Amino acid sequence: MGMFRRQSEDAAPLGSTGYTVLDAHVVVRGDIETNGTLRIDGRLEGNVLRAGSVVVGPTGSVVGNVFAAEMVLGGSINGNVDVDRRVELEATAIVVGDIAADAILIHEGGKVHGRLQIRSEAAERERAKASSGPTLRLPSPAAADA
Repeated sequence: MGMFRRQSEDAAPLGSTGYTVLDAHVVVRGDIETNGTLRIDGRLEGNVLRAGSVVVGPTGSVVGNVFAAEMVLGGSINGNVDVDRRVELEATAIVVGDIAADAILIHEGGKVHGRLQIRSEAAERERAKASSGPTLRLPSPAAADA
């Protein structure tokens, strides 16, 4: 049995869901892509091109953009965040860049130096309904003359 073996055919295929951790003592330079969960406690100098869930711990930092289904941030990101569903910024979080998601939760103390975009269709419908308000019907001029 050798130390280095070829990947067997029964191993998980590329892109399968799983859990990946970048420890606090790890620095990665380059892009990461996964369908699973990615936890960053170290430093990523690159983009997260796709991930199911991204968790950036309080000691974690990303210098690059993040594209994911959902995200919880306790550390820092210097780049844009584009999340399909929900972004949660804990009290220790710092984002220097824009955030776009269906829902954004920022705990007291969380900081964003950029723009926020909530793009949920339900939120758009609620905003349109609230801005239109009740319709006031005025009598026609012909009815006033009668």
